[in-house]
Amino acid sequence: MKNDNLADEQKGSRMKRKADLKKNETRGWILSLLIAFSAALMLRLFVFEFISVSGPSMQPTLYSNEYVFMEKVTYWFRAPQYGDIVICKFPESPSTYVKRVIGVAGDRLEIKDGVLYVNGKEDKTYFSGYIEDPMPLTVVPEGCVFVMGDNRNQSMDSRFDSVGPLDDSMIIGKALFIVWPIDKIRGL
Repeated sequence: MKNDNLADEQKGSRMKRKADLKKNETRGWILSLLIAFSAALMLRLFVFEFISVSGPSMQPTLYSNEYVFMEKVTYWFRAPQYGDIVICKFPESPSTYVKRVIGVAGDRLEIKDGVLYVNGKEDKTYFSGYIEDPMPLTVVPEGCVFVMGDNRNQSMDSRFDSVGPLDDSMIIGKALFIVWPIDKIRGL
């Protein structure tokens, strides 16, 4: 009888250990999934994001329905620079926009006779066509950038009073490369 009780105790003990092991394994999986989800959320919020391009304002560099990889870390350490393609917000608009930095603090910009002038020099670096709307001489304030779309005649940007030069805090991140569609993958 003693052997039967001992065998039952050992069997019960083994079953309890097995149940405890299974419970611990389940807890481990749940904890691992929570950590992975939290890490992914933090990366998306603070480090990078995929942004959909909408509209013709950045053609021929970017087209509607392309997705760009945007990283958010660069501008923690330095201000946006001339030529950067940035993801930004406009005053009083909840949307995000993809634009190119055309001027930084202290730059003087003007559009006359269909040509952009930056600091008195003709600038056809990102657009060589005729710019339809003139713009009076504008000096970019300290802590701001002047953004324009590469397709200047179809872009809402810093030239307009409703947008103006953007405070550096309105720049969300820097577009680094196109990630979709697959046949268009390339650096910017």
